[in-house]
Amino acid sequence: MEGTGVSASEVADPREVVAKIEQKALRLSALLRELDNHPIPLDPPLQSELDDVLDQLGCRIAATRALQRQEASVGSR
Repeated sequence: MEGTGVSASEVADPREVVAKIEQKALRLSALLRELDNHPIPLDPPLQSELDDVLDQLGCRIAATRALQRQEASVGSR
């Protein structure tokens, strides 16, 4: 799995995959909440970089959900 130091083939249990994603999501949420609660001024290039990262994350989440929906609809046929 990208960015976790663990490949998808090393994680056999889907529940473990979900648990790892949940851990990372909670950490990211806490970091973003910290920024919301204690805003710091970011230079425009750094703000743009943060925006790009969040956009990429949103696109990755949307793609994963679309694949899951597609697999679920194929599996229910």
